[in-house]
Amino acid sequence: MDVDADVGLQHPHSLPAPAAHGPVRGIPRACEPLRLCGILRATVSGSTVHCEVLPNGLTVLLRETRLAPVCEFQIWACVGSADEQPAERGLAHFHEHMLFKGTERRGVGEVAAEVEGAGGRINAFTTYDVTCYHATLPADHLATGIDVLSDAVLHSTFDPDEIQREIEVVIEEIRRSDDSPSSVVGNEAFAGAFREHPYRFPILGSRESVASFDREQVRAFYEGWYTPDNLVVVAAGDLDITATLEAVRERFGALPRGQRRRQRPREPRQQSTRAIVLERPFERVKLEMLAPNVGLADADAPYLDLAAYLLGGCDSSRLVERVKEGESLADRIDAWSYTPVDPGVFAIDVDTDAARVEDVISASVRECTRLAEQPVREEELEKARLNFLAMEHFERESVSGMASKLGSFHSTAGHHEVEARYLEAVRNARPEDLMRVARKYLSPEALTLAVLLPEGAGGALDEAAVQRAVARGAEQTRRAFSAPRARATAPIFDYELACGARLHVLPRREVPVVAARAAFRGGLLAEDAESSGLSAFLSSMWMRGTRKHSAAGFAAAVEGRAAEIDSFSGRSSLGLSLETPSASLAPALDLFSEVLLEPAFDAREIERERQDTLAAIERREDNLAQYCFQLFAQQLYLEHPYRMPTLGSAEVVTKLDAAAVAAHHARLAVASNLVIAVAGDVDPDEVAQTLSASLADLNPGPYEVPEPANEAPLEEIRRAEIRKAREQAHLVIGFRGLRVDDEDRFALEVISQLLAGQGGRLFLELRDRRGLAYAVNASGMEGLAPGWFATYIATAPERLEEARSGLLEELAKVIAEPPEPGELERARRHLIGNFAIDQQRNAAHAGHIALSSLYGLGADAAQHYPEQIGAVSGADVLRVARRVIDLERYSEAVIRP
Repeated sequence: MDVDADVGLQHPHSLPAPAAHGPVRGIPRACEPLRLCGILRATVSGSTVHCEVLPNGLTVLLRETRLAPVCEFQIWACVGSADEQPAERGLAHFHEHMLFKGTERRGVGEVAAEVEGAGGRINAFTTYDVTCYHATLPADHLATGIDVLSDAVLHSTFDPDEIQREIEVVIEEIRRSDDSPSSVVGNEAFAGAFREHPYRFPILGSRESVASFDREQVRAFYEGWYTPDNLVVVAAGDLDITATLEAVRERFGALPRGQRRRQRPREPRQQSTRAIVLERPFERVKLEMLAPNVGLADADAPYLDLAAYLLGGCDSSRLVERVKEGESLADRIDAWSYTPVDPGVFAIDVDTDAARVEDVISASVRECTRLAEQPVREEELEKARLNFLAMEHFERESVSGMASKLGSFHSTAGHHEVEARYLEAVRNARPEDLMRVARKYLSPEALTLAVLLPEGAGGALDEAAVQRAVARGAEQTRRAFSAPRARATAPIFDYELACGARLHVLPRREVPVVAARAAFRGGLLAEDAESSGLSAFLSSMWMRGTRKHSAAGFAAAVEGRAAEIDSFSGRSSLGLSLETPSASLAPALDLFSEVLLEPAFDAREIERERQDTLAAIERREDNLAQYCFQLFAQQLYLEHPYRMPTLGSAEVVTKLDAAAVAAHHARLAVASNLVIAVAGDVDPDEVAQTLSASLADLNPGPYEVPEPANEAPLEEIRRAEIRKAREQAHLVIGFRGLRVDDEDRFALEVISQLLAGQGGRLFLELRDRRGLAYAVNASGMEGLAPGWFATYIATAPERLEEARSGLLEELAKVIAEPPEPGELERARRHLIGNFAIDQQRNAAHAGHIALSSLYGLGADAAQHYPEQIGAVSGADVLRVARRVIDLERYSEAVIRP
């Protein structure tokens, strides 16, 4: 499975639907409430959902929509890691892997390859409560998705040899988790918060438990849990309800009911604060603070979500504004409410350092207690309410989001219609509702805190010190509120704006949301060794206030319109992005323009950003895959700016001041260097008029294009190696690549797809057949200067040489002969189908249009992508492979224990 989607541990705000409520450690509820046969039609979020329960207990949820010619098909098995017996730890997640390892009709690799060959995506994830298998495909290939995914879930063979190979893959996944600070501290916190309930055990299991699996055990688990009355089938998109339902009945209708039912122990009520302090060889401190809360079906779930948003769900939230920015106690802080099947947890996550950890604990507890002691302001509650309801519109942009909402609410809360009750509670929430749940669930006595320290940084910090910090924070708030006090308050339209900037507008009126992207040439290309990181620092400072708004005031103004404005900086460009409901477009564009015209570059905010950036630079070494690619780039480019990390170096960032940042802004943020793209529910002329007026005072230029000299081609193999105290070895082998305007880049994308993906050569040979790795990939980067093409693998240290040989062998095959016609066609269909899937969102359209125009490709360049990929021949693949891949001249980077 895809390394980023395998186990559900994402941050709550990255999920496709609010139904998940917290990291997807466990989403769905067993399907007992729906054992009666029947058909139900219900309207959820403005569209009709067809719900049918077959005689054998299978639940089918179908939603027809014509947003795009795309469909999503999902199968939710209501079994997760919390349903395992002690000897089965990790077995639910292991099934997620094995169901893609061959069926009675399809061999190893053919499940994913058939979906990808139809232009689709296929993946799965495992949580505490569910295992979900999902595929996104062009609408005319939905039948393929239904057939392939149903075959995988119902007819997997569980070959003993494949089980042994996959055991090695999952053990590599566990090693990867052990190298992640977030996973380490999260697992420790959950083990402390849950003493009896199986949410205390990691979803992946342990190395020992996974190593003990055999076919008999795997098969018994499957036969007990994968029965129709324990499955939910969901489909959404450009589909025919009758035909889809018939296809599902044909494959599932004759299956017999199962006998196994979910049985879990109840977690006893927590009576006192719990603390865990541990040290690991990481660079920074991580803290996770948990308080027991409820499951999604509970009436308090929406109020807890609102409370989490107010505390730490946005840039103007209390924890961010007061603890991170006001007191400078954290590099990052956020809050989320995790409401799975059984009672979950309310959580606060913090990145900080050892010197500040006790103070940040006290301050975080203080803000939780404040929420329990003081009613929130009406405007603060309204901001949270507005943003939650705006999410409804954005989630309906993609069929994946639609289907995930249906499946997760249905499985977690007992029925998908619970979402309507949840949203109604959000609409009608009052300040006293949030005050009540804060008092009920966020008491200091109910907290479990896990603190992860770098080795040797513990000092006097122990469990008792953590508990004292909790008590101190609670007492501070109670003392403050003991006395009376005042209550706190389709076709693209092209324009040239009055300032000279270029504007492109793509109307897409199906959903009332809009996305915009403003892009300038710059990024690394506008830097040298003495200014490394300046572009990224500038883009971050754009979000830290203007002459009209403080940093907190600007964030509040944006969120008060249910909008999101963010900045970016890369190798060749930097800029701003905007997403907003169309009803808020005019004021959101005013704020968008204000950033470009009137950035404050306040000295205090520069210091805060400096500390955040330095902390992020220090954390880079904890992401070993990213760190290995940076090491690779430093070998591939000896002088060119593409060798530098976008965040820059600590030496440069330490010296940056307001004058340097303002000068860089003045150099890059000029109209002649600006392209803006807007996509969504808009009137093009009105948008052009608004932006022309709001940006009239932007400096017209001129702009001097930075053109650092291209480096000479490599003449040898360049190698670099770093030793880190971690579990895995990481290897990158890569080559000098192409420019963004090179027509051969389409053939190079096809080469990447032939190697990458779950049906690609690297995945099939090095992961599926040899069990060398959990993560293996090929990728490319094109820029305004020649980029790179690289392969990557993470493996056990003792198998590093075998992994290196495997990568080189597969690269040698690419330059030896053209691909077989069928393999080539699958790769092309996958790229074209995924392009269509990505184009569901306005943000994707705005990004493509802005950067294509900025780079001189034409604003409509992305519209020609399918035909350009479709025109790539086998001869093109071989020619471009031989142009780029030279096994006598490449860059290699290794990070190993």
